[in-house]
Amino acid sequence: MSRLAPSLLALFLLPMLAYATYSIADRWYQSYVLALEEAETRREIEALRDQNLRLQADLVYTRGDQYVEKIAREQLNLVKPGDRAIILVGPAGTSTPQSPPRREVPPPAEKPGWRKLLEPIFGR
Repeated sequence: MSRLAPSLLALFLLPMLAYATYSIADRWYQSYVLALEEAETRREIEALRDQNLRLQADLVYTRGDQYVEKIAREQLNLVKPGDRAIILVGPAGTSTPQSPPRREVPPPAEKPGWRKLLEPIFGR
């Protein structure tokens, strides 16, 4: 009977130890993946904030009198009272109004290779 007791003890303890190890490893992996997603989301939020600030500045600029006057002079060929209009003669297409450059939000980064391999295993 004394030889059977350690075997029975191992029979019950090994599966519990394996389950506990798997559970801890799974929780660690979930935490790690969530931390990566949080960092990525924070970067996206910061990029969107920057874009929002640029768009707000563009909006303030385009609603201003200077911009309206600039567009009226360049695109509509209007002049102020008392100004003399000068018409430049030259090759066609030399003067084109340009809008301020806009930066676009970069696409999200691709997942690393090891993460692609582990996701089917853990289902995340």
